[in-house]
Amino acid sequence: MIKHPVLGDLVYEEVLKGYVGSIELSEMPLKINLVTEAENIEVVANQLIDFLESDEFENAFIAGLEQLLMIKNRDWLNDGEAEYTLEELFDFVSLDAIVMYVDKIELYTDDLELLWRNRAIMKYNQKYQLISVEVEINEG
Repeated sequence: MIKHPVLGDLVYEEVLKGYVGSIELSEMPLKINLVTEAENIEVVANQLIDFLESDEFENAFIAGLEQLLMIKNRDWLNDGEAEYTLEELFDFVSLDAIVMYVDKIELYTDDLELLWRNRAIMKYNQKYQLISVEVEINEG
């Protein structure tokens, strides 16, 4: 376990190959996973803090939501269901977890009724530019 001054207790989880913990973001609990070796934990932790405190965080999340909206309207509409707007998507989507690597960031949404109980993964490079949005199919 590593005790970080801002992120709190981070416990290494072999399955996730990283140090996991949780923080509050806008009064919402958020799981975090820093995927790195112990000697690099401070660097990756600081990258996460910089990302969360940056103006780019909101812009990156919105870019991911815009891509998710396109995917929802193209692939995940029920018969007769009207297409969604970005504003409607905001009502459904909340951030569940952030996975921080040395060279990329992944934002995970909660399980969405919108995506039939599956969740979206938004992937970014270290400059906070959107790489892709994928739907993780819940096998359970």
